[in-house]
Amino acid sequence: MSFLEELKRRNVVKVAVLYVVASWLTLQVAELLFDALELPATWLRLVLALLILGFPIALIFSWVFELTPEGLKREKDVDRNTSVATRTGQRINALIIVLLVAAIGVVIYDRLVPESVEPPATSAYEAGESASVPASPVLPATNEEAGPHAPTSSIAVLPFVNMSGNLENEYFADGLSEEILNFLAGVPDLQVTARTSSFQFKGENRDVREIGEALNVAHVLEGSVRRAGNRARITAQLIRAEDGYHLWSETYDRQMDDVFEIQTEIAESVARALGVVLDDDQRQRMIEAGVREVDAFVFYQRGVEKFWEAHDRLFTLGIMEEAAKLLSEAIRLEPDFADAYFMRSDYFAHLTTTPGISDTERSEAFAAYARDLEMASEHARSSDQRALIEVDRGLISDDWSTMRARFDAALAPESCYQGVWLETAPLFGYAEELVAHARRRMACDPLNFFHPFDAAKAALWADKPELALEIAREGIVQAEDDVWLQGMEVLALLKLGRTQEAARGAETITIDMNRTLAMLSVAVNTGDAEGAAALKARALELASPWQRPHLGVMLHAVTGDRQAANESAAWLDSIPAGQMMLASATVECMCGAPFDLEHTPEFARRLEEAGVDWPPPVILPPSAHSSAE
Repeated sequence: MSFLEELKRRNVVKVAVLYVVASWLTLQVAELLFDALELPATWLRLVLALLILGFPIALIFSWVFELTPEGLKREKDVDRNTSVATRTGQRINALIIVLLVAAIGVVIYDRLVPESVEPPATSAYEAGESASVPASPVLPATNEEAGPHAPTSSIAVLPFVNMSGNLENEYFADGLSEEILNFLAGVPDLQVTARTSSFQFKGENRDVREIGEALNVAHVLEGSVRRAGNRARITAQLIRAEDGYHLWSETYDRQMDDVFEIQTEIAESVARALGVVLDDDQRQRMIEAGVREVDAFVFYQRGVEKFWEAHDRLFTLGIMEEAAKLLSEAIRLEPDFADAYFMRSDYFAHLTTTPGISDTERSEAFAAYARDLEMASEHARSSDQRALIEVDRGLISDDWSTMRARFDAALAPESCYQGVWLETAPLFGYAEELVAHARRRMACDPLNFFHPFDAAKAALWADKPELALEIAREGIVQAEDDVWLQGMEVLALLKLGRTQEAARGAETITIDMNRTLAMLSVAVNTGDAEGAAALKARALELASPWQRPHLGVMLHAVTGDRQAANESAAWLDSIPAGQMMLASATVECMCGAPFDLEHTPEFARRLEEAGVDWPPPVILPPSAHSSAE
């Protein structure tokens, strides 16, 4: 008798099949149970390891022993001429059949039952996890269906719901959502809400129609992610915001190595559902711009979280350093990660202009800053994003002769990318253009206070205080009483001569620094020199070390301390990137020339290269004026 025949005779082969089927069912049940109990994925891997270790033990056991009606017996003690062995084999066969039927039932339920579910009118944020529904033959919404304001080809990608009960998977879900958003942002003629706004609905139990109205979009893409070990189940669904109707939905069960392909498939499916057809070149550009390493966008999401924590009202350099380390890990795994380079550059920019560090440390920080901007520009997802980065690169360069061309390129596109130092555009004569550009960004990123802040400030530079006030107040409503926009409202009221109203508004600002700055503007405007001096001292006390030189230029200038303003400006002019900071201080001061150019020779040379007129116009003169209110 051959060895294989002996294995069959002793039911070892049947036990192996039985064990494999039973193990598969055990893993399915364990996955559901562990997710419900929010246990970490390591527990599921432990179950898998135990099942694998148990496999050879089960085979050895079936070789040595036989289960009979009289109990467990050694195989050599079983009389093979009786029906006992036959009945044992039949029992195993029956058990295998039962388990196979159960396994088939699980597969059928997993694949077919969700497709028969009627599309719910609720979002994943209300239901917990998206239901999978078949692709709908319904055509994209018309302009009438989309409502009076939302563009037909507009969409918001909400952060996918993490169903795995694990913090690391939370970052994975966010990263997946952002990559899909970035893919769609590269689709021509499709307006995609920026992450800053769409991610504000993370974890909120909000009706999808309410979300669509808040973001002014006709469609919403949402989904869920369930990750276990090296496998992930990703559900995505496209919903018409007006009525909650599901236009398309799909569930993907894939290895983690295939996540990049899933991102691409989802983006292309959404584009098709919205009636957008990608040609080969557009599809290739979208694919080339994507992040392929799963751990890279997990590190990136962790870095983003720290980035915004560091920028929460008063900048914290230590937290930003933590963000930079996480972003560095993302870059190590994904060397072409443009967004990670650009975000990390902010840390080196702040470090470059921080007093109290050595010249060597400052030079190294500036070199790292310039290198990050270079890499971000080289690997930018689109020409629009590259144009914004090139503005920053130009401002920290030794030659400003190309700045007008850089501003022309950055302000023309109707993209939703956000620049950093584009705010200096009014000094170069681009106030009107910056207003228009910022208002376009407000359309696709309505909950981001930076856009109305930039637009209102540029409107003041364009001598349109009524427009500045309108934009600031509109932003305050959208951004839920943001303190920076409240400060801009105060400045617009001062420009309009509504001094008492401005004073009342300044006093209601809740953040100490922002309230102090707004009250200082009122004090200067009303001629309260003593009050202005006290408020200036308070503002400098509240400021972070890196803020004081930049802030000092403005505060000394508006309070009439020309010598102190010149000293602060001279220090900035002597350091790398200082000329960019002087341009920013001039725009934010709105007080004409905040310092004398003979104290800033490098800045003066760059202004001449760029053809900038000096002194700039006085937006808010430091003189008392008020109106009857």
